[in-house]
Amino acid sequence: MKALTKGLVRLNDVVCHTVKGIIVLLAAVMTAAILWQVFMRYFFNRPPSWTEELALLMFTWTMLLMIAVGVREFFHVRMDLLIEHLPSVGKDIMNRLICFGIAGFGCYLVWSGATYVHETIGSTSAAIGYAVEWLYTAAPVSGALTALFAFERLLVGLPQEEKA
Repeated sequence: MKALTKGLVRLNDVVCHTVKGIIVLLAAVMTAAILWQVFMRYFFNRPPSWTEELALLMFTWTMLLMIAVGVREFFHVRMDLLIEHLPSVGKDIMNRLICFGIAGFGCYLVWSGATYVHETIGSTSAAIGYAVEWLYTAAPVSGALTALFAFERLLVGLPQEEKA
């Protein structure tokens, strides 16, 4: 079991590092598209129609991928007011239940996102004309990563500073 956990942590290290690099790239493309739109609007009063659509695509992927990274690196939103008042065994049980719930949400996001992608096959975006599956595939990818990282948290537990 320990070797499996160690292997999962190593795999997730590589996956998370790769996802962070992709996020930086997506954010840079989004920023460039928005800057180009502002430049064209301000100087020529003719903003291109494709920049807003490209920025939306990049933003969607960036935010959904960051959800998964937040689960892995434990900076996702959570309220722990009640957990703070539990004994250490109760805290551990509740934190594991929360991780299990997050993993379940990730699995649901995979299922519902894949269903939605399947329903929109053949549709194209208005300005650029890309297949909208590119946009909607962000949900199942994010769900799969979220579930993967939450399962790691179930096996490994919380970071030491969060247990205190």
